Amino acid sequence: MMASRESQPGIQRIDAVGPTALGDAVAATRRFASEQELGTRDRAHLCIIVEELVANLFDHGDRAGDRRISVQFDRRDSAIALVIEDDGPAFDPRSAAANGEVPARGGGAGLRLVEAWSNVVGYESRDGGNRLDVQVPLIDS
Repeated sequence: MMASRESQPGIQRIDAVGPTALGDAVAATRRFASEQELGTRDRAHLCIIVEELVANLFDHGDRAGDRRISVQFDRRDSAIALVIEDDGPAFDPRSAAANGEVPARGGGAGLRLVEAWSNVVGYESRDGGNRLDVQVPLIDS
């Protein structure tokens, strides 16, 4: 496990490697939400969105133990700009959602929540890495 944090007012980034990457990303999300004094629903939505997106990198991207994930949060007036980068196989959550549900694994409910609570504004896979840009509207902050 290796995690590092960079932060500026309103911006936070975590880089994580290894089997604790998912937990590190969720913990960083909770810290960011607390530091930004997000409302209860906004905190919950942001944590679930990050957890689902990062978990899907492992579930659908065949993530190995030494793969790197970075999550960056940027507080805007009415939204959180979220950037998730990784060095795994291509995985665009919009395509996964369109490919149907997997009843044995929750039926795709997590990706439906991500779609309901955020807007994927960009996805790019190149040079052995992926970048996902997401806007999470703030409801009660």
